[in-house]
Amino acid sequence: MPMQVTEEAVEVLRRSLEMGGVDPDRGGVRLHGAHGLGGGFDIQIELAEAPLEAESVVDAGGVRLFVSPEVTAALPDSVVAVEPQHQTIVVRPADPSSSQ
Repeated sequence: MPMQVTEEAVEVLRRSLEMGGVDPDRGGVRLHGAHGLGGGFDIQIELAEAPLEAESVVDAGGVRLFVSPEVTAALPDSVVAVEPQHQTIVVRPADPSSSQ
């Protein structure tokens, strides 16, 4: 199953691109992995002018996501969503029982 993006996340990402002055036709949102000192794996989210060579490009409602191979390997079935308490973007494993 490919990466899913909720409608709420698309809206937040679209506003972020607009506020950051990123051209949505060329730029997008980069998702890349970072290994923590304690051995954990975090996904970093940032605005980007263009994809890097090794990144996959996912179109979600007109928002382009540039996904690094590390993210795809760590979470092959994932959902980009808005964490409700703090209204931040999160990437989490997909719920196998839901189909979005």
